[in-house]
Amino acid sequence: MTKQVGKRKVQSPNPTSTFHLSGLLRPLYFVLCTLASPLAALPAPAIGDSLLKHGFNSEASREFRSSLYHSDSGSLTAGLIRMKLGLSLGADNDLPTAAEELRAAGRLGLSEPAQTALAGFYARGRRYDLAEFEMSDLLVFTRDSTRRATLNSAIGWLRLQKGDIASAATSYELAGRPDVANAIGATKKGPHRSPTTAAILSSFIPGSGEIYAGHTATGLLGFAITAGSLAGAVWAAKADDWVSASIIVSTLFWRFYNGSRSNAVAFAEEFNAASRHRRVVELSNWVVEPDWFREADSLLGYGLKQDTVTPPSGE
Repeated sequence: MTKQVGKRKVQSPNPTSTFHLSGLLRPLYFVLCTLASPLAALPAPAIGDSLLKHGFNSEASREFRSSLYHSDSGSLTAGLIRMKLGLSLGADNDLPTAAEELRAAGRLGLSEPAQTALAGFYARGRRYDLAEFEMSDLLVFTRDSTRRATLNSAIGWLRLQKGDIASAATSYELAGRPDVANAIGATKKGPHRSPTTAAILSSFIPGSGEIYAGHTATGLLGFAITAGSLAGAVWAAKADDWVSASIIVSTLFWRFYNGSRSNAVAFAEEFNAASRHRRVVELSNWVVEPDWFREADSLLGYGLKQDTVTPPSGE
């Protein structure tokens, strides 16, 4: 509808179109309210449990943080919420914060499931020393013989991953598993390369340490470049071209000389890690990774989604 206002024509709103628009939005509004009302009625821990169960870890941690404000800080309920918060943070690879929450849950009476889960997160991140510390701490305060055997088995597995074969065999002996200890002792010790020896070799003859650690091509290339750059620097010096000599020494010789030593140490450590891995593979029929989250899953009433528990990138 158009009205004349002075010299301008003003388009007035169409009451029919407004009616139809509100008629479309009103049912949609009621549908959204109906869908949202059950979620609004749920307490924050219940929403967090649902999110954690389905692998939405960061969203679950926010819900558990919110529910902490409405619980008694020293109660067992608060301990359970903190454990759930720690599990969601750990599954989201925020291990430092997860460790704080899981240890707080342990101080509120949930030490065994919380610390075992924390050890599991550390083990999945290949931080075996930290995982062993958590298990050893539980072992000190455990008197039950069955539980001590389980903890010793877990410690033995962790030590085996680190390559500490003798200590791993001892832990399995204490766990009442002489069969596993004998299998560990019977496996052939793999080859070993000393990082110190590799560094010394490359210090005297660049590239020789890398060859010693199993990287022949890299070692020969490093030797050729360092020897060639040194020969070039000597030739430039004999020609009284000291600028070129200094540039060759600083940009080529020293860089590849120091790089050869660094590579030799790194390659020796890689060689030893691969050797330990092969030995662990040989024992795979005897040694099984502990079920780190069994107690936590039993307490929660559902299983922590395992495909979300992954090592942090760059580890």
